[in-house]
Amino acid sequence: TMTDYMTVDTTLPPYFPYPQFLMDMRLSHTAALAYVLLLDRAHLSQLNGWTDEVGRVYLVFPVEKIAAALNRSLSSAKNALAELSAAGLIERKRRGQFLPNLIYVKLPEGQRIVPPQTDNGLSFTEAENDLRNS
Repeated sequence: TMTDYMTVDTTLPPYFPYPQFLMDMRLSHTAALAYVLLLDRAHLSQLNGWTDEVGRVYLVFPVEKIAAALNRSLSSAKNALAELSAAGLIERKRRGQFLPNLIYVKLPEGQRIVPPQTDNGLSFTEAENDLRNS
């Protein structure tokens, strides 16, 4: 595989935002990655106006596709979703027999979604982060 050093002009590859609160939670790596994936999909649902009758954003993401997106087995994906449900980070709503569940992604109190790749340079505003000054 070709790898290259980053320069100031390097365009970043597509990436997912990783909420900092996940660092403080006792979640398996797979569950944390599943949450990151679901949060990204929830952001798309938000942009597309996919809400239920009370205004909650939902997504439809069959567990087989979640497993494939995470590159994990079906049972790993199911365990990750169960872990996220138990942690209160997602809620799944059953529908008809052959329809995938609706998934609601939840955020801990006081957290907000910052869309990916739009931190507007906030990371670079503090002088102590500027290595040229040291």
